Amino acid sequence: MTVTTVTTVTTITAQVTDTNHLPKGAMPVQVEFDAEGPVRAQHAGQAYRYTGKSGHNRATGLAVREMATVDDARLWITLDCTQVWED
Repeated sequence: MTVTTVTTVTTITAQVTDTNHLPKGAMPVQVEFDAEGPVRAQHAGQAYRYTGKSGHNRATGLAVREMATVDDARLWITLDCTQVWED
């Protein structure tokens, strides 16, 4: 049996918050989605992949996914990718 995953790549303008919880403003994020949410993202010159962790942002209650680079830089991103929290 062969399983094929179809993804969609798009660029979204996200509201970004830095590690000190300060707003960085709107920034473009190139994102690749699976059926449930983002699996890859290009943000601030770095490539991020979904780590398998998901949950909800405590302040907003929005569903989020954790993403990380190969160098272990991390961020949390909403499923629609309109908000990013750098970690």
